[in-house]
Amino acid sequence: MARGEVEFGINLIGGSDGELSFEPLIDDPFVLACRHDHALARKSALDWGDLEGHPLVTVSRSSGNRAILDAALVKVGVRLDWSFEVTHLSTSLGLVEAGLGISVLPKLATPGADHPIIVTRPIRDPEVSRTIGVVRRRGVKLAPAAERFLEMLLGTWRGPLPASG
Repeated sequence: MARGEVEFGINLIGGSDGELSFEPLIDDPFVLACRHDHALARKSALDWGDLEGHPLVTVSRSSGNRAILDAALVKVGVRLDWSFEVTHLSTSLGLVEAGLGISVLPKLATPGADHPIIVTRPIRDPEVSRTIGVVRRRGVKLAPAAERFLEMLLGTWRGPLPASG
């Protein structure tokens, strides 16, 4: 981005590079993903304490998602004991599907309500979310095609996420 190889990008939260701007696009809350036959699936919403005593799957500490989640939970004094650490969010869903644990991950990374095995539940008090947005170089005009694509993207993604099960 800073070298001018791309005109804009989509990323989590803002960066610290003064030559780049970050325009928030959507807030993506972290949710619980568990099997439909798991005890927590019977609840319509959870708090962080509900996760205690269950094997938890997370992504590695080098993940931006993990950094956001850890920082938010430290602020409110919640400490989760992770049983499994994986590299990719999709791997965590595979472990959940296999019945090896539950996972906390961004809503956009979860399967839809029609998934035959996995369900999602909101986690509140506090709700933790990641902000996804558009990163671009300050003061640089986009090419017409990039400008049009960005307009379509902003028109499609601005606003709340749809409900899922």
